[in-house]
Amino acid sequence: MAATTGVPTAPATARHRRSLATGVLAGLLSLVCLGTTAHAADTPPNPTTKSGYTLDFQDEFNGSTLDTTKWLPSYLPHWTSTPENAKARYTVGNGVLTERIDQDTPAWNAQYDSTVKISSIQSYEKDYWHRFNYTVPNDHHEPDFNGYSTKYGYFETRAKLSDTGGGGHQALWLVGTNGTGEAHANQSEIDFIETFFSSPNNWRIAANGWGDPDFLSSWYTSDVAVPSGSPTTEYHIYGMDWTPTELKFYYDNQLYKTINDAPNTAMGMIMGIYTDAGSGTHNNVWPKSWNVDYVRVFKNNDGYTEPTSPASTSGYQRIKNRQTGEHLHVENKTGDVQYGTVPSSWWSGQWVTETMADGSKRYKNRWTGEYMNATSADGTVHYGALQASGTGIQWTEETEGSYKRLRNRSTSTYAHTEGLTGSLQHGDVPSTALSSQWTFEAP
Repeated sequence: MAATTGVPTAPATARHRRSLATGVLAGLLSLVCLGTTAHAADTPPNPTTKSGYTLDFQDEFNGSTLDTTKWLPSYLPHWTSTPENAKARYTVGNGVLTERIDQDTPAWNAQYDSTVKISSIQSYEKDYWHRFNYTVPNDHHEPDFNGYSTKYGYFETRAKLSDTGGGGHQALWLVGTNGTGEAHANQSEIDFIETFFSSPNNWRIAANGWGDPDFLSSWYTSDVAVPSGSPTTEYHIYGMDWTPTELKFYYDNQLYKTINDAPNTAMGMIMGIYTDAGSGTHNNVWPKSWNVDYVRVFKNNDGYTEPTSPASTSGYQRIKNRQTGEHLHVENKTGDVQYGTVPSSWWSGQWVTETMADGSKRYKNRWTGEYMNATSADGTVHYGALQASGTGIQWTEETEGSYKRLRNRSTSTYAHTEGLTGSLQHGDVPSTALSSQWTFEAP
């Protein structure tokens, strides 16, 4: 099998940021590449066509060389005074990219990232991109590179993970390109795959907004077992559908996890393997490698409509009642929409307004991802995962002075706090009633 050596920069997720390193390829190195030989339990590759979507990016890793129009074979070289150490060690052959770390792979940035070793490639590069350590200076200028960056899409890869155990992880993640070139840019991060060697049958996912107001204000992590198969001995398919309001993760084409939030800025990809990066106890099993069959990105043919709000650039809003001065929330998870005093940063009190083609509105809670709804069965406004087409979750906003009244399309009644029960009600109340008047505010 023909081998190819490359020179990329490694990934930098929160953990990646804490400790990552890239191995240098000193020359032609012999490497065992597992190739795409099929095993009975492998999940077969998906077709390159996807119903309702158009293929926007793909690398099938065919041939014997890395496509350097799409990938920079180095890890964030602008941060290190030893950019040679940030170059990736890899082979391309038998339709597979194999990234590896050898025993003699040097630390990619010993001055600021200790002993972390990394072998990684990335689809984007610019000074100050993806700061892994807030004390590190941008060491030097590197040429800008944009092999691929995008906003929204269905990301998919087929891969076999490392089976070496010990400390380290393999990762494929996205980093925001907003503010690149600036020392203090807030760049969101989605760790699409960040699975530790020490948990070989798990799929670890993580994400953070890093100060980006359009995304998570703290770390989201999920590290649980995959529903089937052996990720280190078989190829499996990992998918992520990124829309303006949520991230859905798929394992072998079945929904696995959902994050009810999403960044709203273009992002570039980083893909690599790491040791001594805060992900388990070191061992001396070498080489450490993982195999990637392909990376693809599809775009929804219907396009992507971003949430809009008159008060919030993030698209999320708080809904405040004029009578009580309190905000709608789902903090107690009773199934009823409630109102009260909750901190502005709490997702339970933040809503995204979705505008339908006919101008009606849907109010989706940021924490639960569920919709405010009303039926004729009782006088309480509930929330739940109802069908998007149901009129019970559709509302019209009627203007009353500088306030809005929320009228349910199914019941023709208005949301109000007249009874002061703590739970949102709906019913026939006059337009002059303060209990039925609302304002939308930024979190």
